[in-house]
Amino acid sequence: MLPPRMAPALLAAPPVAANGKIYVMDGEATVSAFDAASGNQVWKANLRPESKRDKDGFGGGLAVAGGKLFVSSGYRFVAELNADTGAVVWKTSTEQPIHAAPSVSNGRMFVVAVDNTLLTFDTATGAEGWTYQALSEPARILAASAPAVAGDTVIASFGSGELVALRAANGNDLWNEALSRANRNNALSEIRDIPGRPTIYQGDVFAISHSGVFAATDLRTGQQRWTLPITGITTPWAAGDVVFVVSKNGEVVCASRETGLIYWIRDLAVGRTDQKGGMLSMGRKKKYIVRPVWSSPLLANGRLILTSSQGEMVVLNAKTGVQDKSVKLGGAALIGPVAVNGTIFVATDEAQLIALR
Repeated sequence: MLPPRMAPALLAAPPVAANGKIYVMDGEATVSAFDAASGNQVWKANLRPESKRDKDGFGGGLAVAGGKLFVSSGYRFVAELNADTGAVVWKTSTEQPIHAAPSVSNGRMFVVAVDNTLLTFDTATGAEGWTYQALSEPARILAASAPAVAGDTVIASFGSGELVALRAANGNDLWNEALSRANRNNALSEIRDIPGRPTIYQGDVFAISHSGVFAATDLRTGQQRWTLPITGITTPWAAGDVVFVVSKNGEVVCASRETGLIYWIRDLAVGRTDQKGGMLSMGRKKKYIVRPVWSSPLLANGRLILTSSQGEMVVLNAKTGVQDKSVKLGGAALIGPVAVNGTIFVATDEAQLIALR
């Protein structure tokens, strides 16, 4: 399939799929729908506000629920669109930019703003509901996490390293956990952010922080079941009796979902590092090693699929971690791929949507 081209802007919103369409949003808040089978564009809607306040925006995302398309944006708004036509149903302004995708459940839309506030909105009208303010954190990753919802419990993660469980109906605090190591020994580890979305599976919550904690937490009680010293910025994937996670250094880890026992580790940086020129020092140009940054994993048909900042997609055997194949994408892709009816869709950083069968 020939790759459709979206507007040339920084892409941070993962694509979503429903009803035979792939929905994407570029860095200028233009939302597009493509036919999943042919790649033809169905509609396009420019949602960027005509305001002098926000000349630039970053991040945001999409969610599909009940045949409706919901949007959050770094241009300080949330919205609902008609999924078939792109017509705006409602649009609500927010005080802070929103860098993460929304989550929708039981008539509520949940988003996390850059000031570590969890916002909720009525999906029927766009009216704002209850809010939750986490600890303020000036240093964070240039990414953000969408909340995860299970029944009447919403799990949200923040730049402060907090993992919080709240009652979805009213925002009552159920439990609060800090995914942060006490013995941090470098400046980067002081960034405690949890940029990847928490994963809820079989009564547990799996989340990984930039300060080096990968944890499994009981959804009901907030009690930690186990932790591993892994630093990451991606979303874990739990399936069966295992959970997969990607470290910041490019190691794919397969661990027991019950105990945290590591079954295998695959270092994707092997053979993929690059040397770049650095600053001049004492008349000589120093070199530094660049390791590729990898997306969150996708599990499909017993295979793990990941994309990288060096424009590569790899396919690993989920049982062994052995690489089955590698595909050159022609552009960096830090957003995790999605699978729909036997087709893998990848959105590159240069706003190109690629379909691979």
